[in-house]
Amino acid sequence: MQTKHSNSLDQPGGADHAARHCFSANSVSISQGSERWVLRRFSIGGAVAFSFLLFVCANACRGNPFREDALGENASWEGTASAVPRSFAKTSALAPEVAGFSISTITTQSANRAQEGVTPATSQPQPTTCDTLRAAKSKVYGFRPTQLNESQIDAKGKEIDAFWKQVHSAGSDGVSCVRSMLRAETTDHFFQFDAASFLYQADRSPETLLLVRDSIAQADFQESDPANYLSLAVALAQQGVDIAPLAARLLRYPNAVIRVPEQGLELDSDTAALFLYGSMKPSVATNALIPELQAPESFVRAGAAHLLAEQLTEESFRTLSRWDGLPKIEEEFRRNDITAIMKYQQPNEADFARPKFSREQVLQTIASLPRSSAEFADVMGKKGAEFDKRMRDTKATQEQISTAIAEGEPIYGIANHTTFMNSAVATLQPGDFELLRTARRKALFNVSDQSLEEYLAFTQVMIGLINRLDLYKEVRSH
Repeated sequence: MQTKHSNSLDQPGGADHAARHCFSANSVSISQGSERWVLRRFSIGGAVAFSFLLFVCANACRGNPFREDALGENASWEGTASAVPRSFAKTSALAPEVAGFSISTITTQSANRAQEGVTPATSQPQPTTCDTLRAAKSKVYGFRPTQLNESQIDAKGKEIDAFWKQVHSAGSDGVSCVRSMLRAETTDHFFQFDAASFLYQADRSPETLLLVRDSIAQADFQESDPANYLSLAVALAQQGVDIAPLAARLLRYPNAVIRVPEQGLELDSDTAALFLYGSMKPSVATNALIPELQAPESFVRAGAAHLLAEQLTEESFRTLSRWDGLPKIEEEFRRNDITAIMKYQQPNEADFARPKFSREQVLQTIASLPRSSAEFADVMGKKGAEFDKRMRDTKATQEQISTAIAEGEPIYGIANHTTFMNSAVATLQPGDFELLRTARRKALFNVSDQSLEEYLAFTQVMIGLINRLDLYKEVRSH
């Protein structure tokens, strides 16, 4: 379902812009609407006749244990009090630690046809050596997906399926061979992405992770699905890899519409880039974004300024206070958001006069929040199930459930828990700010609207705390 995020903030810019841009300097309240966000900044309509949902192969997904869950049920809301998406903990394609990257993708229609086909017959078992894998790779790859018709896509999918089954059958020798082929590859960007996705699952050594990063950095977004690129980049960030080059590629991607069907998301370039810059330490992201303010493309400068404001570091405030490009940003919502962050606004003391949660309770709750899909599933099966049972036993109405969520202790995250968020703003101290930075960064453990909601919620708390304590007053306007 395609919906716009309807927000209750007093922030100029309205509901028509992407949800992540909705900052409020005076309040940490966010809407309680039941509709899911669609993170898009413009209407696509029928203008995009051909997208990046290319190409080979759902058939490969069937033979690829890293992708099978991704072709399962689409994300949809569980009919429970806690309103947890049914596939959130299952969709491995969006859970980096569960290993969910496809070795390739095709359109849904082609995927269905490919899955109805017959699995390629296997020949008599014979030793698989690196030489045989190299020979197979040279026959299977070297194609241009954009030049294939649908029947050729299906056929190529079966070839790729057979190739990666060969790799799997070779065990550790297959992994070593793929690693050597990837190091040597300089022109076949499609193979680079597939091999990098495979190696991420097979070998998490620092050397291999850097090889994966450098290989996907050359991806051609016209032929490789940028959604898979984004998910793999987030996974690398979770492993501690410097992903600044990957983030910059997305930020510079013009007119992007990055579709994540498992989560029903449509992202533009800098919303997608937020997942990557947001996964970095703010000081690292700040240093990576500052040079982009001088980019020749106006959309890159505007996106970089927006992302830089979200870092909420002294250097980001100082840089933007001296930057002369703000009036030149075309989108009003960007200018409004940056201005709201850069300017001190007097908090409404009534919102924070009687916090329900103490500072110790706030810190303890934040520390206990799930920060991986596995942890999320565990919490959903325990605390989440207990909450759902309590709501059912009391025959709570939807309004009562929403109130219980807004006023209660967070289970999955702080988003929508307005009472807790207000308590955090009211009780936390300057020394707690780094903890909030870390919690916000760890919230982006996968590519989903839930992770983004959580990132936004922590951002709102941080802005509220900056205003209450009047932090960074030397580099913010009053």
